[in-house]
Amino acid sequence: MRVIFNYDRNYRTSLPSAIALGTFDGIHTGHRKLMEELIRKKRQYGLQTLVYTFLNHPMQMLAPDKEPPRIMLLDETIRTFADLGIDILVLNKFDEFFQQQSPREFLDQLYENIPVKSMVIGFNFRFGYKGAGDQEFLLRESRLKGFDLVCVPSVEQDGEVVSSTLIRKLIMDGKVEDAARLLEQPYCIRGKVISGCGRGKNLGFPTANLSFSNRKVLPRCGVYLTKVKLKDGFYWGLTNVGTNPTFSQGSLHIETYILDFNENLYEQPMEICFINRLRGEIKYDNPLDLVHQMELDRIKAKKLIYKKP
Repeated sequence: MRVIFNYDRNYRTSLPSAIALGTFDGIHTGHRKLMEELIRKKRQYGLQTLVYTFLNHPMQMLAPDKEPPRIMLLDETIRTFADLGIDILVLNKFDEFFQQQSPREFLDQLYENIPVKSMVIGFNFRFGYKGAGDQEFLLRESRLKGFDLVCVPSVEQDGEVVSSTLIRKLIMDGKVEDAARLLEQPYCIRGKVISGCGRGKNLGFPTANLSFSNRKVLPRCGVYLTKVKLKDGFYWGLTNVGTNPTFSQGSLHIETYILDFNENLYEQPMEICFINRLRGEIKYDNPLDLVHQMELDRIKAKKLIYKKP
């Protein structure tokens, strides 16, 4: 997959293209339906598949105080689109230029640079100044320009429309299993192992402390069964997201005790994938009570692991 950082908005291609438009944070079940349509057009008509999206969330420009945390950062988004078999990923910066563009101006620029033969959008897609462009606008346009318009209907789960907003809420509520079903993969946070206070090692549960982006949505405080990706493979882990209230630390940490593992990981990259939430965060009267609970957590985690396919 080619990745185009389209800062000057001048990316051009001469290849007939099937193009998907959207923001695509999280690349969930609904988004994947759009990608399936692109791949279908490629197989039927030999079209190049192209995703036209943004580097930054539009709310960063439109209402910075309401910008949501990200489900996927840029490197995760690129990796996922590549795994889905997309040919070209065009990343635009959503800035004042895009904010002020009318639907007509946006499409004229698109036509000038890309031979659009098929366009795929979600059921609620809007574009242009104040969201003036919609499905009806594009339907009229497709008839005039002779391209195929595919509007993918909403996908529902338990009576709710699958959306990035819903998935963020599930993650923040600690419902990581439900979020994984909608993402079609576990929710993950990547970073580097940093030094901590060393309390876990003294308690018999050495933990790897993860540095993480403050732009990522964080699971609700508590203890989770996780899969840990290191440079040499995957391991099971117990991850605590929280403030270590037993020791009154206050700031939020992501710490992982890796089962059946005893190596120094300082400064190494690590990815934490959240599988199940075991319990909430608890403040204990003394460290011994905490150690007892961690032993129970380890037992519960191993029971869950043995049930996994």
